[in-house]
Amino acid sequence: MNHQTQRQQAEQLCAESGITIHPYGQAWWLLGDGINRVVADLAGLTRSDLRPLKTIHR
Repeated sequence: MNHQTQRQQAEQLCAESGITIHPYGQAWWLLGDGINRVVADLAGLTRSDLRPLKTIHR
């Protein structure tokens, strides 16, 4: 699977998950419910990468 196809699949996965993709310098900023993450490239993102991280309050 080529790089462009992987990026398109990641964009579709983000859209299905309610996550917006914003350019952030040479990276991408992913924002959604429980998601606030910067990634270098969209290619290779999986559904598990888009799960909210659990926070622990101390």
